[in-house]
Amino acid sequence: MVAVTQVNIIVADLERSRAFYEWLGIAFTPRHRTGASPAEAWVSVDTGVTIVLHSTGFAAWWDESEPQPSSGEPQIDLQVDSDLRVDELAAGVDAAGGSLIKQPADMPWRQRFAIVGDPDGHRIGLKGPPAISP
Repeated sequence: MVAVTQVNIIVADLERSRAFYEWLGIAFTPRHRTGASPAEAWVSVDTGVTIVLHSTGFAAWWDESEPQPSSGEPQIDLQVDSDLRVDELAAGVDAAGGSLIKQPADMPWRQRFAIVGDPDGHRIGLKGPPAISP
């Protein structure tokens, strides 16, 4: 099973974009790397599928691939059922006509995460439960 869980919108001016989406009627909560830092992303709280506005700097932290994500680029995140499935999809993406952008890794937010590109280069995040350490 695969489910769309999140749409990431990479933006040049985080506060300007938050104000615009709030004008559209979306409420947000802040996301930070550390509790004391200013918000580096804004996560929707009432949209069904989560919408996250990411500053380019925050996107570069969770996606260190080259070329870096830039403002104007969306990324759709898909939830898959296991950490092994994240790894399988990442390993087979070239044969399916796509490309591997970010190798699978266990991330600080407790998910196994990889990024693949579709045949047109659109970024797709693959999220699963974290790998369990022996």
